[in-house]
Amino acid sequence: MRFEITLTIALSAALLLSCGRETPVHLDGTLRYQMSVYYTDTTGTISPAIIPVQNAEVTLTAVSYSGADGNPLTYTQFTDSSGLAVFDQLAVGRYNVYVSKEIKTNTKTILITGSKTLVLPDSIQGVDSLRATPIEKSNLVINEIYFCGPENRNYYFYDQFVELYNNSDITVYLDGMYLCRAAQTHPTDLHERDYVQTLNLFRFPGEALTGREYPVAPGQFVVIAQDAVDHSQYIATAVDLSGADWEFYNPYGGDIDFPAPNVENFLPEKTNDFMINLTHNAVILSDGSDWYWGEINENDYQYIHIPISTIIDGVEYSSNPEKQKELNRRVDAGFAGVNIPKYSGMSTQRREPGFDTNNSSIDFVNLDHPTPGYQNE
Repeated sequence: MRFEITLTIALSAALLLSCGRETPVHLDGTLRYQMSVYYTDTTGTISPAIIPVQNAEVTLTAVSYSGADGNPLTYTQFTDSSGLAVFDQLAVGRYNVYVSKEIKTNTKTILITGSKTLVLPDSIQGVDSLRATPIEKSNLVINEIYFCGPENRNYYFYDQFVELYNNSDITVYLDGMYLCRAAQTHPTDLHERDYVQTLNLFRFPGEALTGREYPVAPGQFVVIAQDAVDHSQYIATAVDLSGADWEFYNPYGGDIDFPAPNVENFLPEKTNDFMINLTHNAVILSDGSDWYWGEINENDYQYIHIPISTIIDGVEYSSNPEKQKELNRRVDAGFAGVNIPKYSGMSTQRREPGFDTNNSSIDFVNLDHPTPGYQNE
């Protein structure tokens, strides 16, 4: 059944907030925020077409305020039997609002998700609405990204890594999958596109979709290093990645090939290593079944397109939550890594292994130190 979901939001009170330039950790407010969640059937097979959704998780994340742990201040409610969630005692400010609910079938898990940004109380008058979309939940997720580099004054950041996690009770296979760095562009039609614009294609060996050479067991972590070496021998604060499961390798760019198995760039036109931005970028994991050449920019650089239908997971991170999105909201509706500065040695990781609502603002927390191959407790 094909369906859409609309979220109706009513503002019932307004308030004030404090002055001062410093961001408060604890906020007092009197604002009430109400949200009604319901399905809208577009097939014409259900009457009435609007169906309230109970037990949907509704989350408000403050853009300007942080909690005591340094992560964005977050409020969560669940809808009641009539589909209504109510938030009381909120402060004036800018918030991201998200909804998620899982629906399990015999063969798959569907995640109902949607998001938007709003300012309370200024931008809400009367009733507002948000349309969410259903997506199939993935067994394999990007669990941790270490992007900012270690504490150092030598501009050293070669100990970056991406960690995957099998969030299911079945074995999955990496054969032929792509790991890509998303392009850092902000097209006006970003969220209407059916593809993600990327800068490169690094590929696991094997046959996409059918290969069975590179298994990942249930609950297993997989670390892919920019360079699989003990980086602490060069910079004392850097990460030891000599035990990484894989490393990114570009045979067309003079890259050093360390002993770990390679996730290899297979496009001779692309000579760069898999280096992600130190403050804002996105990483895409695709099933490897499709890609095609995209636009050529003003610097004569040609982008690569990955169809959204082939994307298994994607995570966008940004140290600044006010930045424009670079990744389609259908892939990731939020930001991981908020407030992580360059060369701080910090990392961003899912709250729990594989925890996934398709929104990194909710799914990820910041760590003082990276944890390649295991979960921080």
